[in-house]
Amino acid sequence: MSSRRGVMVTVPELAAALAGSAPPALLDVRWTLGEVPGSGRQRYAAGHLPGAAFLDLESALTRHTGDRRDGRHPLPVPAVLRDALAEAGVRAGQQIVVYDEPGSFAAGRAWWVLRWVGLPVRVLDGGLTAWTAAGHPLESGDAEIPAVPASDSLPLSPPLTGGHLPTLSADDAATAPDRGVLVDVRAPERFRGEVEPIDPIAGHIPGAINLPVAGLFAADGHLPDEVTLRERLAPALAAADAGEEVAAYCGSGVSAAQAVLALASLGVPAALFPGSWSAWSNDPTRPVATGS
Repeated sequence: MSSRRGVMVTVPELAAALAGSAPPALLDVRWTLGEVPGSGRQRYAAGHLPGAAFLDLESALTRHTGDRRDGRHPLPVPAVLRDALAEAGVRAGQQIVVYDEPGSFAAGRAWWVLRWVGLPVRVLDGGLTAWTAAGHPLESGDAEIPAVPASDSLPLSPPLTGGHLPTLSADDAATAPDRGVLVDVRAPERFRGEVEPIDPIAGHIPGAINLPVAGLFAADGHLPDEVTLRERLAPALAAADAGEEVAAYCGSGVSAAQAVLALASLGVPAALFPGSWSAWSNDPTRPVATGS
């Protein structure tokens, strides 16, 4: 299996798997930064892939500590995530497919978090838009999620644990450029410090380079082809080829997961700084760089 097929699933592949004897668990993770809470679930109720359960990014794929130095989307408590997945009908050992809408990046975050706790998961390439464009139906309301027998449930003992994918602390991020490449995937004007619509300080982590996530997510929701990705991720790939570390961050650890996903599709592992700029900029001891 190629690296891309290991992290992505196409609409025809998913349709065939859902009709097979061991269908994957299907999770709708639609979410958009800044939207009214509950909007993603409302869109799910209006129309979702048949059999999909809704998984909320804010409650299941993150936690809220109240400490701004942790960032806006700290990693979830694995036990809380496990309960949310069990409620969504995910069984032990079951393959998982996550999807969202073009421009969301929520599926990338879901893929990363589920891999971080060691679960088998892929992203539907093109998301809901690709599914409907291929002529497949949607269903509305809440899906009928059958109860999971205790013998098939996700493990309580030992519990799900994080650490299956690499992460950076703020201290790690500060020295990451010395060990390789630290990629900031925010828009160029935010990277340069010209604007900052969300966080308290504008700029970027010293030594980071800017590879905007807009180039890693096509307008129709598909992951770009390998040639395009290699062009747009060239500095990170060069570092990996040289045996150096590759890491990524964004505003709050959501869109940077798309960069980790894109790199994984090329067979390149990368670490994620979960707190990202929202954590860094809320710590007055951290230096800030501006400009290109």
